[in-house]
Amino acid sequence: MTTNEVTGRSQFITIPPSQDAALGLEAMNEVKKTADVETNSADARRVQRIGKRIAAISDNPDMAWEFVVIDEDVLNAWALPGGKIAVYQKMVDSFDTDEELAAVIGHEIAHAILRHGAEQMSRAQVQNLAIVGVGAAVGATTENGEMAQMAVTLGALAAQGFVQLPHSRAMELEADDVGTVYMARAGYDPRAAVRLWKKMKAMKDGGGGQPAFLSTHPTDDKRIARLESKMGQYLSEYQGR
Repeated sequence: MTTNEVTGRSQFITIPPSQDAALGLEAMNEVKKTADVETNSADARRVQRIGKRIAAISDNPDMAWEFVVIDEDVLNAWALPGGKIAVYQKMVDSFDTDEELAAVIGHEIAHAILRHGAEQMSRAQVQNLAIVGVGAAVGATTENGEMAQMAVTLGALAAQGFVQLPHSRAMELEADDVGTVYMARAGYDPRAAVRLWKKMKAMKDGGGGQPAFLSTHPTDDKRIARLESKMGQYLSEYQGR
């Protein structure tokens, strides 16, 4: 067990912090082989601008941050270990203010800072997936061709695992909280976080199906109320920056 330096919560993480960057990079490289990843479009530059601004005031500004847009009609976003963050095109299109998009990106930056990806993969390792993380990390440094090829295969599994494994409710609430603090410190009105989740809830309630971003832990009145109950703290960060 480790203690998170930001939240003080005990976490079960078997992957050392030194492997986060290699594992996240390997997984992102695999994502880029199968998805239409944008790094230089106008939307990608917008996501990068907002992401870099928030990451700069985070608890780990020197992480190897990378922000991309995946050109798919999916309402989703995710973070890999080591600061690799993707926002899907539909998410960018659905929230046209920088403040609302900052709430999405701040949430994902918080996941990366709090090592939620490593935590969820560690839980998966208990279910016989330990080889994924180990293989990808080894592959990042090995010069052995056979081992490197194995790492590529394992990296694909890691990418799938990091993107698809659900965060727990505790992780989601942590990311809501820390992400909203980050966006406020970066100069984005934290009240946009409440607007974001209300809109996400409306998308679900409107009969359009569950957004992928909320497929495991849907936003609800309790989650929104929790943000509203802490808005005084968030506004203090925003006004005192």
